[in-house]
Amino acid sequence: MNKLSIAVIGAGRIGSFHANNLSLHPKVNVKSIYDINYQLAKKLSYKLNANAIDDDKKIFKDNEIKAVFICSDTASHVKYLELSHKFNKHAYCEKPIHLDINVVNRCLTKIKNHKNRIQLGFHRRYDISHQKIKNLLKKRKYGKIEQIVMFDRDPSPPPINYLKVSGGIFKDMSIHSIDVLRWFLEEEITEVFALGNVLVDNKIKRVPDFDTMSAILKSKSGVICQIINSRRHTPGFDQRIEVFCEKGNIKLDNKHETAVNVMTAEGINKDKFSYHFMERYKDAYFAATESFINCIIKKSIPTPTLIDGRNSLIVAEALTKSAKLGKKIMVKY
Repeated sequence: MNKLSIAVIGAGRIGSFHANNLSLHPKVNVKSIYDINYQLAKKLSYKLNANAIDDDKKIFKDNEIKAVFICSDTASHVKYLELSHKFNKHAYCEKPIHLDINVVNRCLTKIKNHKNRIQLGFHRRYDISHQKIKNLLKKRKYGKIEQIVMFDRDPSPPPINYLKVSGGIFKDMSIHSIDVLRWFLEEEITEVFALGNVLVDNKIKRVPDFDTMSAILKSKSGVICQIINSRRHTPGFDQRIEVFCEKGNIKLDNKHETAVNVMTAEGINKDKFSYHFMERYKDAYFAATESFINCIIKKSIPTPTLIDGRNSLIVAEALTKSAKLGKKIMVKY
């Protein structure tokens, strides 16, 4: 079988990560890399023996390229999804589709008859621990879900310049938890209440944004969920989940470097856990890539979909509104 030729759009942190993963895939040829900063594209292309492209349109006009990985800045995602539709390319798109739900809706209408595969980059669905929880919930061994609590805390805030274009903590950070909630529940969120504050870095007030938040979300069937986020957790990337069911409690803890505990009279010592999300989810990113490639080859439907991205963004917007107004918001799809 001939290798699948793929182009990567965006040679920054996440684009480089995806390009390196793709270069290790036995069924893939990373043919071209584009970045608005041509020097970045050249540097990554040299490393991976690919072509550095100085005009993004060349990627879509290249008939050898069958799929694109959209890893550029968020504002450009819609442009590249629409070009993928126009030139019949498969597309893996990093989240979010866009920060403006109206732009997202127009894009989805424009490409609704897209014949090729599109997968959105909510990578946590491909983490082995998240998948185990999902499988346990599908088997309904522990009865119906009554509560879900999710903790997400980054080791330190990103640069202020990033925060200014991120869309805010709910669209940038909480949206991952929102997607996992919707995936676990297999239903939509109908109402939310959020509180936000700036407790980590006063510069974030001038963005303006929050760096600390807690939110209550209620699903269509009445399941009560909670998301807790902070831009600072000095020990590292804190990502935990508790799913309370009528017959049991399913818990996901932080992933430590090893499973070794040292116990003495002074107490118990464990190895540190992942400092950054790209360490924590390295295998999940690779599994998401593998799934996307297999969907292209087998002509199956990828997940998560653009609708997952749209509906998670709607919930994130409702949380943003709730935190700003200090009141409960009904979620309208």
